[in-house]
Amino acid sequence: MRQRAIALAIEYNCTVVLDDRIARSKAKSMGLKVIGTIGLLRRAYDEGLVDRSGLVQALRKLREHGFRISDEIIQEVLEKLE
Repeated sequence: MRQRAIALAIEYNCTVVLDDRIARSKAKSMGLKVIGTIGLLRRAYDEGLVDRSGLVQALRKLREHGFRISDEIIQEVLEKLE
């Protein structure tokens, strides 16, 4: 799936959403713009698409569904909110 995402980003000249460290590194080395799931959620917050509560809920739900994110990362994201 990572390879497909990278291929589509190249084809459409767009940012690719990747969380896998190796895939992110590969995409960056190819000159692609990369954003992760947390960055995408933060962008949604910055654009007013979700509020602080919705962002927290989304981060917690991700973790409930197996996304590896520590309490420290969640806290760091929240501290950086405007």
